[in-house]
Amino acid sequence: MRAGSTTCARLPRSSGPPSDMTVPFKLVTPAKLIFEGEAELVIAVTTEGEEGILPRHAPFLAALKPGVLRANIVQDGAARRLELATSEGFMQALPDRVTVLTDEAVAFEEVDVAQTRAELAEATDPSIIDFARAKLRLTGHH
Repeated sequence: MRAGSTTCARLPRSSGPPSDMTVPFKLVTPAKLIFEGEAELVIAVTTEGEEGILPRHAPFLAALKPGVLRANIVQDGAARRLELATSEGFMQALPDRVTVLTDEAVAFEEVDVAQTRAELAEATDPSIIDFARAKLRLTGHH
């Protein structure tokens, strides 16, 4: 597998109800449950590159590195995009659920660009640098 590639492994489709179009998705940090609901697609940055997870995905476990997690979620019958800067963690995909455990997950409105730039300027740890860069990417301030 090439680094930076998006891969997706799916099990054969069944002729089930429309709920086959989504998968239960949970994103958890040590501090709180960030999201729990249905997703059509979850894309996370793993140590091997971006990995895309669809409903009925083959069993999969990956270490995450800091990056921007993207998910097409369904709430109140409407699809919307969830984007969060995430730090290191793990993602588990099973045919019937996706779970992401990460040290930190930050939404666009939670990012203080000036503070993040200051953190980036002072950081020496590669994971802190990568997380700061993910927060800036999330806000469009690369």
